[in-house]
Amino acid sequence: MREGPGALNPRDTTGTAGPPADATAPSPPAGRISRVSTRHLIPAGLLLAGIALRVWSMARANWMIDGDEATFGLMARHILQGERPLFLYGQPYMGSLQAYLGAIFFALFGMSRAAFKAVTFIEFIAFAASVYLLARRVAGSRAAVTATAFVALPPVYVLSATARLWGPLLDAMTLGNLILLLAIDEAYPPSVLPPRRRWVRYLLMGVFAGFGFWLHGQIATYVAAAVIILVLHDKRVLIRPSLIAAAVAGFAVGAAPVLEFARTHEYTTFHHLLGIGAERQHGDYVEIAKFFFRVNLPRVLGVANAWAPIPYWLKLLGAAAIAVLVSVVVVQRRAGFLDWLRLSLRRGRPIDALFLFCGVLTLSFIFSSFGELALQFQTFDATGRYAIPLVSVVPIILAAGILQVERWVRGLGWALGAVILVVSLAGYVTAPPEQVWQSAYWRNLPPSSEELVAALDELGVDAVWMNHWAGKPLMFDTEERIAAADYYDLAIGHGIDRLPAATARVHESPRPAYVFTTDQTDLPIEDWLDAQGIAYDKRVVSGYVVIHPHERVDPAEVVDFLGYDW
Repeated sequence: MREGPGALNPRDTTGTAGPPADATAPSPPAGRISRVSTRHLIPAGLLLAGIALRVWSMARANWMIDGDEATFGLMARHILQGERPLFLYGQPYMGSLQAYLGAIFFALFGMSRAAFKAVTFIEFIAFAASVYLLARRVAGSRAAVTATAFVALPPVYVLSATARLWGPLLDAMTLGNLILLLAIDEAYPPSVLPPRRRWVRYLLMGVFAGFGFWLHGQIATYVAAAVIILVLHDKRVLIRPSLIAAAVAGFAVGAAPVLEFARTHEYTTFHHLLGIGAERQHGDYVEIAKFFFRVNLPRVLGVANAWAPIPYWLKLLGAAAIAVLVSVVVVQRRAGFLDWLRLSLRRGRPIDALFLFCGVLTLSFIFSSFGELALQFQTFDATGRYAIPLVSVVPIILAAGILQVERWVRGLGWALGAVILVVSLAGYVTAPPEQVWQSAYWRNLPPSSEELVAALDELGVDAVWMNHWAGKPLMFDTEERIAAADYYDLAIGHGIDRLPAATARVHESPRPAYVFTTDQTDLPIEDWLDAQGIAYDKRVVSGYVVIHPHERVDPAEVVDFLGYDW
């Protein structure tokens, strides 16, 4: 896509297309070649730095994978065995792309935590490239490189949410960026495609939206923002049959597997994503908004840390730098924002669309069930990841602000950008690595299961009852040689049995063990076994306690000694 001229200042014509190049013109001087090479080397270096940061953070936590990630990893193993899952096991939504990518990595490098986590590096590169393209279109090449730096070195909360294999959120964000890019190219000149080829742009937007619909429901916020942009640009677009047909056809192609699944499964995918049949209580939207701006937004911006406090002065410094840069762009673009009230883009510029997306995302969080869940479950981070798509556009807005400040006071813009990066990176130093990679829903997973596996092997155990958040990583680490199931979650919590074959193995085992994730050495179940006269073996390893009765013990008999915490 051609980058847009005058992203902030309409009188700035930097980046406009010039006359065709003369094929007989002499080669550019060496200095220009050097600048071109540097222009490509810097983004490549930023990508390498981003991968290095992710490797360092993951390795510090022993490449920890939580229960959801382990489920996707086991799906990848099953794909190599011939299965072809469309969604995460046990539900009619959230596409299994990460499992298919994991299967490729397992085929190349073998099944391991590190090999599976490497999938996130590919996702990061694709997302960073989409941000670069979007930034270049709305604010120029220098802003694109700067935005890429913010994406490569994000706040620790953002990295933790996007470098996981618990659902293809980052992949959907990548497609969403491309949808925004196409919508901006349609609505704001200069455009790459001539008017007679507009249908191609709509077709591509439809394909990306359809594919994103398979991956993650968060694609809807990008589509909504794009639709608003397109309607503001051309209010007759909704009655242009060729364009609507192209978009619908593209969506049908991109979402073909989902549409076929829905047709053969009573459209349960649409029922879930649209909330059909679900009972919803109207939440306290003011309190949800307060929660979003007090908790979610600061974490995404890097001025708050979910796992360790940030010094107040550092937090204040980072917040001030962000506020200055964003305010600069807002003031510069106030005329374009005022035009929205007139349902017009007459004085608009491409960067305005990024603010529109921020508004759409914020409102969707506040008025959707995500906001209600955030208030309902404040003891853990139930829905914070649904604010993460702000990372698609905030780095670009900050980059544009840096360049604008640089025009006024040389060096000040880059200093403000450096402050933001320092505050973001400080979170990696203060946050305990083993906490960064814990599940948002259950935070008791030990970093390693090696000692547990050794203890179970010594006892000759190949089936265990244990918390599923720890049981699925155990199955991943042993490549399903040991089966694990969570009786408490299934019988008492009415949870989803995502691996019914493993549950059946544990039920059918003549003497399954009971594994507890705790450092407590004396457990209530031992008193019950002693009272029943049932002998048992016991092993205490790092973070786990293994109880292996000498005779079969029905989990229904000891359910009172099981629980969600361990």
